[in-house]
Amino acid sequence: MKNINRYKNISYKINHSELSLRSLKVEDTSEKYLGWMNDIEIVKFTEQKNKKHNFQDIKNYVDEKQSSKFDLLFGIFHNSDHIGNIKLGPINFNHKISEISFFIGEKKYMNKGIMTKVIKYLINFSFKKLSLEKITAGCYSNNLGSKKVLLKCGFTIEGKRRRHVIYEKKRIDTLIFGILKK
Repeated sequence: MKNINRYKNISYKINHSELSLRSLKVEDTSEKYLGWMNDIEIVKFTEQKNKKHNFQDIKNYVDEKQSSKFDLLFGIFHNSDHIGNIKLGPINFNHKISEISFFIGEKKYMNKGIMTKVIKYLINFSFKKLSLEKITAGCYSNNLGSKKVLLKCGFTIEGKRRRHVIYEKKRIDTLIFGILKK
């Protein structure tokens, strides 16, 4: 099994831009981060939408991912401003696969192409540094932003789970995406 701990304390600059990824630490939890998790506009397409988060919840989550042998949780930073997160995991080193999940918390950075850059970087990192062969992701069928970003990053729709989740009191489909190492 590959040791991912060496990737947990490094900052990664994305394409010589003002964007970077850095392992999220408990010290990075903030009132701003807590606000994102309780903002329905930000979490409406996630399983976080029905939860009321508190500061300890956020700290516990970050601490759990920081100590995990199978997850990498990165903060997305614009210069030094924490604007969102992306998680790679759980990583299955036997099958050389993982999932990603992501969000932009700072609304002024939404719809600016940032997540496309971040995901492309993480795909490259996953295939080259971690020797993964496949990455998957999922989203609600009505999450047009995530669907567009994943397709733009080279993912293909591998399947649909019909009427899989409840969104605004209606059952909707979820989509399953995958990308293979070239």
